[in-house]
Amino acid sequence: MGGFIEEEFVGTAPDASYYLFLTEDATSENPVEESYWVEAAERADSLGVDMINTSLGYRVYDNPNYSYTPADMNGQVAYITKGASIAVEKGILVVVSAGNAGATDWQTVGAPADSPDVLSVGAVDANGDYVAFSSRGSEAQVGYQKPDVVARGGSAYVIDENNTIVQNNGTSFSSPILCGGIASLLQAIPEATPTEVMGFVRQSASQFNNPDDFLGFGIPDLNLAKNIALSVDGEIIEKFSFSPNPIKNEINFEFPSETVKATISIFNTLGQQILQIEKTVNSNKLDISNLSSGIYILKIASNNTSKTFKFIKQ
Repeated sequence: MGGFIEEEFVGTAPDASYYLFLTEDATSENPVEESYWVEAAERADSLGVDMINTSLGYRVYDNPNYSYTPADMNGQVAYITKGASIAVEKGILVVVSAGNAGATDWQTVGAPADSPDVLSVGAVDANGDYVAFSSRGSEAQVGYQKPDVVARGGSAYVIDENNTIVQNNGTSFSSPILCGGIASLLQAIPEATPTEVMGFVRQSASQFNNPDDFLGFGIPDLNLAKNIALSVDGEIIEKFSFSPNPIKNEINFEFPSETVKATISIFNTLGQQILQIEKTVNSNKLDISNLSSGIYILKIASNNTSKTFKFIKQ
């Protein structure tokens, strides 16, 4: 996502801002690592993160009494899966590697990729063909499809620890490759919810009308996803929006063409309203230089619609 070597390599979101959280204990496999991940997700939420990408997948533990079975990958059992679903409910778009168990006895996705609320990404090669290691969907996922979509994870180009461009295999590469692309998509449709964005990505994929347990809905076309998001029956959907984010001093609002005025409300993270003001299309700027640095909730409402956003005051 963030990789960049001048004139040689550009990641899918090189100018994004990142927080890195280490929750995996590589020396053992213990259920407490699921709790570490949930704690990191809570911390990410407190920092105003819009998206989480993770390539962890929990299945079996050193103590077999704690291990899952493939049948447990139903979105309801694993602690980390429940945590990932809650993260999406809180407004974070969670993109997860499907896993590399396709050629093993396990076969299906691990946790938290089994959550119906996250976007799980399998792997294909340069030709768009399924690669055998990529974890599949199974009968455990009742009523929803896993993986959701796929991206290149077979011989994917990545930058190693020596700053060298190499090729490597795994859904740990297909997931961030696509996640960075979706970060760029999110910039074009910042008002969309995580669930809506994931829906647009699925709808844009190559086999949306005929999904399977190998490629899910297929390979997404993010330009098509953007067009789907911006139009219904060929008509452009206009919504409230604002910029920039993070904000230093001033917010600029954009109103749908049929809206003349709207009520702007700002709340702190405790849910306390700290400002309310009416703005019009001719007076669409708001000075917030007096606010302390931190995370705030912004609500824009008119007579017939409203939208809530999260923003960071620098």
